[in-house]
Amino acid sequence: MTQAKVLVVDDEAMIRWSVEQTLRTAGYDVAVAATAAEGMELFHQLHPEVVLLDLRLPDVNGATILEAMKAARNTGTAVIVMTAFEEDCSVEEARRLGASDYLRKPFDFDGLDSLVHKALHPAISGISV
Repeated sequence: MTQAKVLVVDDEAMIRWSVEQTLRTAGYDVAVAATAAEGMELFHQLHPEVVLLDLRLPDVNGATILEAMKAARNTGTAVIVMTAFEEDCSVEEARRLGASDYLRKPFDFDGLDSLVHKALHPAISGISV
């Protein structure tokens, strides 16, 4: 069975590393990016099934990247937005922009595998994307 590809785009090195380790242990093929530009480059190269996207990036607002990802050819990619700042985006705004789910930092790494699994299998999980 092929491993699902997950892209993590976050400017915080510790978040990237922790998410990467958690998801690799769960059996996912994980790539990481520290900037929006690097994230978009990997997005187009790898065609991931799931993206975990921070909304505050040093080069471009994450909401702009979310819109670009959803407009790209591989729009079947599930995007889970992450933020520590309530004013960045509400759950409703994230979904309006095309996010399949939303994580408020700090988050529980124990549930990360389940969240990615739900994003990969929305019909089974009952998530509407």
